[in-house]
Amino acid sequence: MRILIVGSGVDAWMTAAVLATAGQGAAAIAVAETGPAAAGQLVALPALRGLHARLGIETGTPLLGLRHGAAVEPFGETGATLDGLAFHQHWLRAREMGPLAAWSLNAQAAARGRFAPRSPDPRSPLSTLDHGLLLDAKAYADTLKAVALQAGATQVEGRPDADLVVDASGQADDWIDWSAWLPTGARLTGVEGLVATFAHDAPLKAGRRAQAVTGNVVAIGAALGAIGAADGGDLHLLQTTVSRLVALLPTTPAAITEFNRLTAAALDRARDMAILRWGVLDAPPEELAWKLAQFESRGRVVMYDEETWPEGAWVHALLARGIVPKRWDPLVERMPIARTREMLARMRAMMERTAEGMPSV
Repeated sequence: MRILIVGSGVDAWMTAAVLATAGQGAAAIAVAETGPAAAGQLVALPALRGLHARLGIETGTPLLGLRHGAAVEPFGETGATLDGLAFHQHWLRAREMGPLAAWSLNAQAAARGRFAPRSPDPRSPLSTLDHGLLLDAKAYADTLKAVALQAGATQVEGRPDADLVVDASGQADDWIDWSAWLPTGARLTGVEGLVATFAHDAPLKAGRRAQAVTGNVVAIGAALGAIGAADGGDLHLLQTTVSRLVALLPTTPAAITEFNRLTAAALDRARDMAILRWGVLDAPPEELAWKLAQFESRGRVVMYDEETWPEGAWVHALLARGIVPKRWDPLVERMPIARTREMLARMRAMMERTAEGMPSV
């Protein structure tokens, strides 16, 4: 099978690297570069490190979380499940004890300018850590290019014949417009204490293609959709789309239909998080409206298929936008409030002691 990737930068070369390493020569992978890689910095979510491990690369500066406005949204775990219920439900009942991020080791470490790798020992507080990455876009594209070429991909001139064409050009048509919800995108402004900070004034034409696959052409990256998520959402969508391309090669009618369905769902869910963080919430999409209503009613986080962000990230983002549940899950009242406060106090103290003992950066 012949696969031609048309585009440049991270979009093109991540696709080539993943296809070439996963296929192990089963397909001929060619890249027709359309221009130089973009400059600047990229934020990556923790999940990208798993892809890096499979590709055999180590790159980037660790990030412990994101800051949209005044609130830090830490990566990693916050608190722990107590009595079979999500931690934030117990915190809601004892909210006067401090902000939710106080029970995040990532947030505690970031406040102190400290960092340590995650521990594989589930008994250690360090097992709750996780980190994203800050990447130089051009250097990262060059690294992915080297991996792809070493794995057997080739770089070609022009547009040779191919059984499947991957559009990584960054240009899209047949666009479903989201600009009413996302009139602007996020813009990385810096890193403070291993936390990426953002402004929300970047020009943006938000939306996605109606279908990822048309004929024998599949769109990925910016050619597929744009949510302006400089916070790692766009890069994560690229990663998951390329992984889906490997797992579900869209060359038959059934595979194309399923690829289009899953890809549309993934972009819609990432769009919802972008709208929550900095978009217009007056009349949100139906799925996001239901998620907001459920959380505001009883602190429940509705999780759909193909979510980009884990439940904990949604909790932090909802609270940061000022959406506070009116009540907590009544099952938390099985535990006496005095015991709940005692357990939360011990847990917070442990996080603080652990953060103090981590190396400075």
